[in-house]
Amino acid sequence: MAPGPSEHVLLYGFGASGDLAARVRALGYEVVIEGEPRAAAQRIRRSLEPLRAVLLPADFALPARAGELDQLARGAGSGGLCFVAVGARPGREAERRLRERGVRLCLFTPFNERELRFVLNRALFHSIQAPRNPEKTAVRHDLRVPTELAARVRVSGREKPAWVYSLSEGGCFLETTRPTLVGGALEVVLPLPLGEFSLPGRVVLTNVPGNLQRTNLPCGMGIEFDALLPEAREAIQRLVDERARAYEL
Repeated sequence: MAPGPSEHVLLYGFGASGDLAARVRALGYEVVIEGEPRAAAQRIRRSLEPLRAVLLPADFALPARAGELDQLARGAGSGGLCFVAVGARPGREAERRLRERGVRLCLFTPFNERELRFVLNRALFHSIQAPRNPEKTAVRHDLRVPTELAARVRVSGREKPAWVYSLSEGGCFLETTRPTLVGGALEVVLPLPLGEFSLPGRVVLTNVPGNLQRTNLPCGMGIEFDALLPEAREAIQRLVDERARAYEL
């Protein structure tokens, strides 16, 4: 689902710097900026739109400012928050303190828009798994991670290049200006660390310019893999696990 009025992101503690805010807005999210805990907690509590994803500086001064994160969490009530540390990677002790305060996701500089979009989507996905929305825990069956793989797509005897925006054990999303129609069968040739694999699949969604374009995805198509061989599944899972750890504290 594309981000819209119901998907807001809170930037907390970044001061007057507007670069991160501009990058988040460019991906289609609404941005709320606060630097004072009481005001931020009130915005979370009173907002008509859910404020569940909170970005904070990776060098956030813990444990001295731990109470501020507690205030924000209380503002969210039972809905919960997902904290994401963003910025230059701190030392191991600082990372440990972040983990102790419930910060689980991270985005260390330098990062590209693909990674930013992935982490925001993942943070918002985590935030909807509260008890009041148990049915939403099954929205995503496989963990999807961003990649920079160059793939080849084979359709009806022809081959075209594409970039793998995200990959999971069950499928992938390919960036391409020439997506195949939904329902179309194809093969995705992926160069993975354990070797090159030709993976059969079908198109389950497309994202093209227009009124229904999803702004939280690039132009392209979503692929669902069909009956992967065990060695291909293992190769994908190994890469997914490795990439997922890069965004976890």
